[in-house]
Amino acid sequence: MAFTRGFDPQEALDLLALSGISENPATTDVPNPPPGWSLIFSSPVIGPFDNLWQLWKQDRTGRFAVVLRGTVPKAGSVIEDLISVMIAGKGTIAVGAESANYQFADEPQAGVHLGFALGTLLLLKDSANGILTQLKARVPAGGEIYVTGHSQGAAMATLLRSYLQYPNSDRPDGYGYKTYVFAQPKPGNDHYAADFESRFSNSGCGFRITNSLDWVPQVPFTIELLGDINEPNLLSAWFDQSLTLRAMKFTFTSASSVIGTLREHVQEIVLERLDPAIRLLFARGRPLTAVAGSPSLKILPSLNFVNAGSEIALIGTPCSGDECKDGFFEHHAGTYFKLLQAQIPAA
Repeated sequence: MAFTRGFDPQEALDLLALSGISENPATTDVPNPPPGWSLIFSSPVIGPFDNLWQLWKQDRTGRFAVVLRGTVPKAGSVIEDLISVMIAGKGTIAVGAESANYQFADEPQAGVHLGFALGTLLLLKDSANGILTQLKARVPAGGEIYVTGHSQGAAMATLLRSYLQYPNSDRPDGYGYKTYVFAQPKPGNDHYAADFESRFSNSGCGFRITNSLDWVPQVPFTIELLGDINEPNLLSAWFDQSLTLRAMKFTFTSASSVIGTLREHVQEIVLERLDPAIRLLFARGRPLTAVAGSPSLKILPSLNFVNAGSEIALIGTPCSGDECKDGFFEHHAGTYFKLLQAQIPAA
């Protein structure tokens, strides 16, 4: 049964419920499980970011759902969110003499969030419990697969869908995909978003659902500088035409220089802190100490983060009473479920 293009409220409700369950198996805020869905695989925690994913099957249609867990209150999980620097959407990660190519986009100027990208690659490539291994073992050729997640899991699910699109050497062939993500923090820059949306959203198979009062889809912070603007453009010429605009250009240029200097320091710190995670990509059953050499990864001089996917906008309901003591009240999967049910009810 091929996927129907377009947003389907029942598909979204089911996948939101599965995303909530992945974060809290005992949750009562969403149907647990939603009717007709069975859990067929749940990974152990994979990698230093405390990531986890699940594979579910819908009995009626025979479809599957890959569910990536969101942030949990553990140091590694939070650190993944905070590694908000940009790497190229298509590039190479290396440790010493060993290297691995990856592709999340075809746009040459696409950039992606390093923490989310590395977490996604670790979930994809774990030799025993990774997504690539388990899909090949459990999903028959021609299978239809939903890709979904909430919060951190939403950003990673977005990148996962991109990875499955492009000719990465270990990508499985022959599957169909449809993506729903919830409360997505920004996974990359505007060129990555354009690449994702042109591939999946334009065809009616790539959606992100947001709550207007949720702060998580607003992060990481975006700083757009002159170097982020497409060329050729009129801005550079305008900046040269008056004293005021030249002063603004100097400010932009100075800011870019400062960010460039900071980027060099950040790159050193990031690579030192991420050494075990990057090394794990190459271990494949070997001890990490057997992966010789220093990690190498190019960080882009940009912080122009944006969201990706066709937005389905929910208007949030302000908290009241004790709800307001919870800084994540508007972000919870249960809150999204109630808003979605009320504002876009399933037929």
